[in-house]
Amino acid sequence: MNISFSKSHRLFLLLIGLLLAACSGQTPAASPPAPTPVPSDTPLPVAQVTNPPASAVFDRLPQAVSPTGFPQLGFSNAPVSVTVYVGFGDQASRDFYTDTVLPLADRIRGGEVLLTIVPLAGRGDIANEREAARAALCAGEQDGFWSFTNHLFESAQTDSDPFSQAKLVEAANRLALDLALWDACLTGNHADEILSEADRQVSSNEIFTEIPFVTVNDASSLTDSESLNFTIDLAVRQFNERLQQALVETTPETTDEAVVLPPTMNEQVPPPLIIGLPSGWETGYDNLVLQDVDAIRTIPFAVYQGPITGGTGTIVLLWSFPNLLRTDGLQTTITPEMLREGLWLDGLRLLRLAIVENGCNVGTDLRREYSVGRMAAEGTQFAAVDCPELPDTRGWFAGLRQFNLNFVFYVYTEPIEAMDTAQDELQTILDTVLFSAPPTPDPAATPTAGQ
Repeated sequence: MNISFSKSHRLFLLLIGLLLAACSGQTPAASPPAPTPVPSDTPLPVAQVTNPPASAVFDRLPQAVSPTGFPQLGFSNAPVSVTVYVGFGDQASRDFYTDTVLPLADRIRGGEVLLTIVPLAGRGDIANEREAARAALCAGEQDGFWSFTNHLFESAQTDSDPFSQAKLVEAANRLALDLALWDACLTGNHADEILSEADRQVSSNEIFTEIPFVTVNDASSLTDSESLNFTIDLAVRQFNERLQQALVETTPETTDEAVVLPPTMNEQVPPPLIIGLPSGWETGYDNLVLQDVDAIRTIPFAVYQGPITGGTGTIVLLWSFPNLLRTDGLQTTITPEMLREGLWLDGLRLLRLAIVENGCNVGTDLRREYSVGRMAAEGTQFAAVDCPELPDTRGWFAGLRQFNLNFVFYVYTEPIEAMDTAQDELQTILDTVLFSAPPTPDPAATPTAGQ
């Protein structure tokens, strides 16, 4: 199979269809899955939330706390850090939260923004504001801060005494908090320490003016939605430029010890692993010839495809490829961090070389940790739109090394919307992966160019 670089993407996807059709007698669908890409100068479409209730806007988003204890929402490696200073009893803060903060949910979900909220007490005109802030912070110990915050701002718009003790307990019950844990927090001083730290930061911040106040990557921004999004766009664009430069600087690293098996052209060799596939799923194997950044090389692949809730799921595995690591030319030791970054860069490179149709507008999110076989893997979300012949796609990939072999899994659905309900199903399949020792290379095999 001699596949030219210019047509490898299209032919690869066609080959997937032929393999699966041959294995199962069915005509599979080809298109990828999941979350939202980082926008570039030509923005990719973002999955929009259609007038969701405030209590549901931040559902299933990663929650954490800053080193100083402030609640955070989003991925820790997001390129843009947005910090908002608000008061629960302040009308301007409530309007700002509803009109500007809530609409950031898509950008948080897409990996662009890490949102930090700094609650300030005693600056509004509603009684018991400090207790409301303490109640929300204590709810955060059960991942309930954001839901509790949404409730407080909503109640402040409609109730005559929204922060009374009875109303706060009612909110905790409504959100199904563990009341014993919540009460234990309220009787302690942890929440007070966070509020004191908030006051300290404000008093020492020379650029702070009044609430609501917002910073983007530590620089102040206007609080209206249009201005804030413009500032975020600029920061994301700068990040993408740095990422592109990193990819350009990626070079082959000859000291890498990744095992690359000799090519077995036209042989369907399964990867050295066991994967638990649901009923109705089919499997296909083959080799792919690619013009890589440094050489022509053969990469074996496996395709797993079958029914999921709402459509068809596909997992494409590329394996037994070398890492192309980014070094300064002086590095002699491959560190674990270099290897993790290399797997991420490998996934990005092979996404464009082998998975996505040539001519698509491709967007990727940030490097972050996923799991395969319940082991840590490096990857990101991706999207491809405006493709010449194939439908718009979204998905994620995850790469890791086992037994000195490199593996990268690409996961997607058909149609795209099926990912909304089937993402957990597909991750469950990845969780079943069990790796085994690779086959012993045949010393008589003749490598192709670049091997």
